[in-house]
Amino acid sequence: MFRRAQTADADAIGRFQTRAWEQTYRGLVPDEYLDATKWHVRAARWFDRIASGGRAVWLAEVDGELIGVASTQPTRSDRPDLPSTELASLYVDAAWHGRGVASPLLERAIGTSPAHLWVFDVNVRAQRFYTKHEFVATAEAQVDVDTGLGETRWVRAVSPSRRATGRGGTR
Repeated sequence: MFRRAQTADADAIGRFQTRAWEQTYRGLVPDEYLDATKWHVRAARWFDRIASGGRAVWLAEVDGELIGVASTQPTRSDRPDLPSTELASLYVDAAWHGRGVASPLLERAIGTSPAHLWVFDVNVRAQRFYTKHEFVATAEAQVDVDTGLGETRWVRAVSPSRRATGRGGTR
């Protein structure tokens, strides 16, 4: 069900990401942006990301159908204050929301390591998910240049598996 992506998966990932954005962001992201988005442009970006090794990409599939994608990239070297891994994307097909795909996909992508990511301020569902996985919103905000939406950086600074939960150990 879960595997690392190869360059041969780029077209499927581009199509999937385009569909996932339609499902998740229609009504939140300007329609002009979504309407202008072309799957083949996204596929070319995914091909480059995978081929260059710039991103580690994980896929979730059921019966050969792509139902989830997660990718990570190293943190920019000018940001030593952040964890060394950025979760660059995590998408799950709407038909699979709440069916146990996102958490194991996140686990494959970053494990229990510290990491950081950007979340659209309007994406409350994602914010709840990341809170559940011990990410915390920071005061760092920006406007996404493509969509014009505000987004906030979230950080999981301490590995949950190493977090002390009181006297004498972990749970």
